[in-house]
Amino acid sequence: MKLINLYKSDGLIQSIGESIKPNSFNSIQLKGLAGSLDAVILSAVYLTNHQNHLVVMHDKEEAAYFQNDLQSCLGTKAIQLFPSSFKRPYQIEEIENANVLMRAEILNRINNRAVSGEIIVTYPTALSEKVINKQSLVQSTIKIKKGGELKIKELRDHLISFDFELTDFVYEAGQFSIRGGILDIYSYANELPYRIELFGNEVDSLRTFDPSTQLSQEV
Repeated sequence: MKLINLYKSDGLIQSIGESIKPNSFNSIQLKGLAGSLDAVILSAVYLTNHQNHLVVMHDKEEAAYFQNDLQSCLGTKAIQLFPSSFKRPYQIEEIENANVLMRAEILNRINNRAVSGEIIVTYPTALSEKVINKQSLVQSTIKIKKGGELKIKELRDHLISFDFELTDFVYEAGQFSIRGGILDIYSYANELPYRIELFGNEVDSLRTFDPSTQLSQEV
C-alpha cells in the first residue's frame, strides 16, 4: 500500500485522475507498461478520485488475474468481476449459475445506483452478452414484503416460467423449494437465498439464510 501511495502523489497519476472524471470525454493512451504496472497505476488513480471504473481485459483469464492484482494492491472488496453467464463462450445450453448470480448482483446494483467507488473488471465475451433492459427488469421483478399477500401457486408458476428449478432444498441460485407454508427462493439478485414463511396467504416472516447451515442471517 505504501508503494501505491507513492504513485498516488505523482503528478502524472493526478493528471490522469483529473482527466477521467465523470462528464469528461478525454482519451488517454499509456505505453510501456510491464508486469503488473497497469494494476498499480489504476489503483493509484482509483485512490485519487474514488469513482467507478470499468476495466475491459482481453479474456476471462486475464480479467481474473487483473482483478487479483488490484485486490493485492488495494486490499479492498470494491473490485468486482463481471463474468459471462456461460461455461463455454456462446454455449447457451451450459449456464454457470454462480456467474449468473455475480452478473445479476452487479447489474441490479447499477440499476439501483448502489454501485459507488468500485472497479468492475470484465472482458468482451461477458460485456457483449445481452442483458434484460431496465423496463423489462422492473416488470419482471417480484416484490415480496412482510405482511403482504402471496399466493404460492401463482409464485410457483411465475418462477418456473423464468426457468427456476423446484428442488427439495436450495443450494444454488436459480432454485426454489416449497415445504407447506415455507418457501425458499435462491434469487440471482442476492448472494444468499430467502426464506418466506406464510400464514395463509399472508407473509408472516421474510429473511435470508445460509444454505449450507440453514441458519438465518437477517430478518
